[in-house]
Amino acid sequence: MGTPAWLYQLFGALMLAVATYCFVLLVLSVTARRPAGRDVDISHTAMGIAMAGMFVPAWAFGPSGLWEPLFSVLMVWFVVRSIQSIQRFGLHVPHALVHAVMSFAMLLMYWFPPGLVSGSGSMAMSMSGRPNGAHLDAGLGLLLALVFLGSAIFTLASPIKGASHHGTHLPAYATDGAAGACSPATPYGGADGATGALEALVAVPWLEDLSHVVMCCEGSPPRQG
Repeated sequence: MGTPAWLYQLFGALMLAVATYCFVLLVLSVTARRPAGRDVDISHTAMGIAMAGMFVPAWAFGPSGLWEPLFSVLMVWFVVRSIQSIQRFGLHVPHALVHAVMSFAMLLMYWFPPGLVSGSGSMAMSMSGRPNGAHLDAGLGLLLALVFLGSAIFTLASPIKGASHHGTHLPAYATDGAAGACSPATPYGGADGATGALEALVAVPWLEDLSHVVMCCEGSPPRQG
């Protein structure tokens, strides 16, 4: 018995919901001219759209030739950001590092595409257009799954909400709400007008963490058994 098609559609809809949320965060960051977390918003938006197309091929947007270069660039970007963070703040695990691993995992999904379920419940070709003859090494797949699980658990357990999105070295966290800075609970700070009202409603640290946890839990599309 294969996985029912409606479950893939549910996962795909969840991915699109996260992508939409992160796109709203991206628009807010551009409107408010705050670059912190913008790269994560771009990454999660792209991942959500791409993974929705993996779960439900009819929802696929663009070929692998569009997505593979994008995730390659994002992977390099987050690796560089991780190195810069270590150079500046000393030895630690930068929040950007897990996003680099997630971008790498997205590339693996295109290089080793699993068989997905079409709307009729039959096996469908992944949106990369490649045959499903090649398989990802089980050890590497397990390692990535453990990394994502660990990141999800750490994010949920961390007392500093929003760190998965902005990192713990954002001035808002480092200054602990000092004068002229936003508080740790609201890393975006105060904004005026409609942007400020929307930020107060949408740009909530625990929601940002939740979007990251969902991405970690959906780190690889389910395979047919």
